[in-house]
Amino acid sequence: MSISLADLFNVGGAVKGVVHSIEGSIYRLSVVSHGREMHVLDSDGKAFRRRSIEEVREALQGSRVERLVLRQQSAYDEMIGQAVRQEDNTLEVQLALAPQSDGSDGR
Repeated sequence: MSISLADLFNVGGAVKGVVHSIEGSIYRLSVVSHGREMHVLDSDGKAFRRRSIEEVREALQGSRVERLVLRQQSAYDEMIGQAVRQEDNTLEVQLALAPQSDGSDGR
């Protein structure tokens, strides 16, 4: 199931955004609304893809997304030569919806 980026601005209720980290600094987006996870599509009907978390945040400004997480498969087991496990090794990390100010005035 999928939803357009434009529809995220009109969907009813709170929405959780899930940023999927794909190889080579590519980020795709899905959302969870009313217990269903849906892939997000750009205006051209293709999968939403951005090159940075900041670009994802910018695209979501003003949308119904109230919570944002980064989800990725951990490559740790593979890196250290462990056998493939049956259980899931997905990491999910909470992200801020907007960049946090460090309190400096830019000087």
